[in-house]
Amino acid sequence: MAKVMEKKSARILALILALIMIGSVLAYAFRGPSKPEERGIKFDMGNSFKDWLKYIPNTTEYLIYFNYSAKNKTLLNLIYNSTLKNLDPYAFLLFKPSYIGMYRQMVVGYPELYLIDLGMRKVYFAFKTKQDYLGYTVEMRKYAGAVYALASEIHPVVYGYLNSVLGVLNVIAGNGTSIADEYGNYTKRINGSFDYAIMVVGRMAMKTIQNNGTPMADFYFEGYRMNGSMFEKVVGIHFLGNYFIVKSNKTEYYYCKNYPDGFSIAVMDDYNLTKLINTTPEIRAVIIKIGK
Repeated sequence: MAKVMEKKSARILALILALIMIGSVLAYAFRGPSKPEERGIKFDMGNSFKDWLKYIPNTTEYLIYFNYSAKNKTLLNLIYNSTLKNLDPYAFLLFKPSYIGMYRQMVVGYPELYLIDLGMRKVYFAFKTKQDYLGYTVEMRKYAGAVYALASEIHPVVYGYLNSVLGVLNVIAGNGTSIADEYGNYTKRINGSFDYAIMVVGRMAMKTIQNNGTPMADFYFEGYRMNGSMFEKVVGIHFLGNYFIVKSNKTEYYYCKNYPDGFSIAVMDDYNLTKLINTTPEIRAVIIKIGK
């Protein structure tokens, strides 16, 4: 009789344990997966490339912007390929998450600067030291001959070389000049948002955009987005001399406008992205010669 009761008790215990396990699984299923740990935010730069330009120091002379939410697969492939070409591999050995699939948007600037939109997700940095700078915690580590730094209490996350990160914090505090402060007169005439964009300003623009060794421009913008079923490329240039953009039939659609202050803009649409990438606005110059 004792053995019968013992077996019956064991079956009841097994049933109770099974019900507990099922209850736990159902509770997890209804609760859903746990949310990623969030970080505290002291300052929000906004949610667009143009917003971020208000806080990027004007000493950052080369910028690339990536929108990882682009809907067109061909354009998204361009974005991912360009990302891989422009990331410092040393920097992202120290920074987590390093998986680009978790990023929403990112700006890569030179000297080494990254603005990374991860929402409110907490980030991890293999830092060695940290300090307070203008009310923000800056984590630092020297690696591969450079000092990398992270300011994670800002949206987007500010990461890169120490001087670049401190430069952003100075602009936020009102102690520096931003890209928007210096070149906003041009960027405000470039309408809409973009999925992929390149901006070159200042001395770097003057070194790279030349005519027979003479600097042609101090501001250059090139942005890509979709316009219906066509790819759209927008180019904005501030010329330093008597240059201007003229009409062309190189692409399916082409529009240009020249302003009295030397700023010119061209809008080109085509069904072929590769063709669009390789197509540049047609530029003319007015050359005045004095003499016989």
